[in-house]
Amino acid sequence: MQQVITILEPQSGLVHEYAPRLTAFEFTNKKSGIQSKKVVLFIGGLTDGLLTVPYLPKLAEGLDGIGWSLVQILFSSSYTGWGTGSLKRDADEISLLVQYLRSERGGNRSQVVLFGHSTGCQDTVQYLSKFTKTSKDMEVDGGILQAPASDREAISTFFNKEKIAEYSAEAREYIKQGKSEHTLPKKFSDAFLGAPVSAYRWLSLAEVGGDDDFFSSDLTKEYLTPIFGNIKKPLLVLYSGNDECVPDHVDKQKLIDGWKETMDPQFWSRYSKVVPGAKHNVGPGSDKDALKILIDSACSFLQDL
Repeated sequence: MQQVITILEPQSGLVHEYAPRLTAFEFTNKKSGIQSKKVVLFIGGLTDGLLTVPYLPKLAEGLDGIGWSLVQILFSSSYTGWGTGSLKRDADEISLLVQYLRSERGGNRSQVVLFGHSTGCQDTVQYLSKFTKTSKDMEVDGGILQAPASDREAISTFFNKEKIAEYSAEAREYIKQGKSEHTLPKKFSDAFLGAPVSAYRWLSLAEVGGDDDFFSSDLTKEYLTPIFGNIKKPLLVLYSGNDECVPDHVDKQKLIDGWKETMDPQFWSRYSKVVPGAKHNVGPGSDKDALKILIDSACSFLQDL
């Protein structure tokens, strides 16, 4: 999810074409002026594109200080493309960028860590737990989840239960007719983040047990274990304490404690936490120390790898 819009100052860096018509932006390393062999690969959420998350320049500076570079992926799901996409398509395109970064053309990077924001957290978990890796150069060394809010629960802040049921029933009719990839009527995009939405993607986001349903507070341990329990790389969770996309009834600490219980403890980072005072994208309205806590926690995690 993405709610707050912030305009950033111009940023310098490199644009990589990692596959035909697919690009990524690497922030300039201001200390050394060279590309690091260690890369944090940032994956934005619904509606995100280049530099739409306000903390990226500060994160890049923090990573510079510990010898890592920040690369932001642009893929088919960026901006309004999320509405007709899927986590599987995202994982396929992320794998292309990982392969590129591992290659000579992409800088022969030695370590790649995924950093998901919002729905980018679903992509990160999908990649770590479900994506079938067929070669060593598609593997990553860990994952960071920042603002892993449930899209299903966030949708409930846009619609009441009756409206969600009505819309989902309409989407299911499309599926029954073999139109899962067809775009739903304009009322769906008018009411929810402005993008054309396929029947498949709506149900993936809005229904219990949908393909995107990793972070909802009502999911059972039995449901979560095949997801988080299958992650075999270090994982850091940084949940925004004042996330406006999370309903008030959600106990954030209890939620992440539940995820921890389903994972092999050797892969759960000791730096995982609810970040006090952080809004969804740690932008305007966040406590003054929230961004520092986020960046310090991420850097500590990376230094432990």
